[in-house]
Amino acid sequence: MPAATPGAGKSDVSLRLVRTFEAPPQRVFDAWLDPKQVAIWMGPRAMVDSAEVAALEPRVGGRYRIVMHKSDGTTLTVAGVYREIVRPSRLVFTWAWEHEMHETLMTITIRPVGSGSELTLLYENFPNAERRDGHNAGWTMSLDQLAAMLKGP
Repeated sequence: MPAATPGAGKSDVSLRLVRTFEAPPQRVFDAWLDPKQVAIWMGPRAMVDSAEVAALEPRVGGRYRIVMHKSDGTTLTVAGVYREIVRPSRLVFTWAWEHEMHETLMTITIRPVGSGSELTLLYENFPNAERRDGHNAGWTMSLDQLAAMLKGP
């Protein structure tokens, strides 16, 4: 598949989600860059059965690739590049589904709140409101899974 062109089809359609987690910022941040943890919580289980981290290079300029397996045997693959990593408060990376030619930008900010953390997910450059709304549902489910994982042992 040809790579998505950064900035191509620039759009003002974005999604902003804010969640509080019962875990310190470092633990929440690490859950985004540890392949074993990503495989546990990434991908809304109402839509996909499991996630497999095919690549994850947690450095600026490093790439990631996540394959989400559906119950019908098909897969959805997302890949991108890390643009900014400021441990444990900020993570910026591109996000592009391999079956599409559109690249979005994700900015995760994490700040301490009491004994836990507040995470803000800013997802920019959707091609339209329908795609944003679909990702809103998917990310809401994925963040629920992240919260459940962080509560575990």
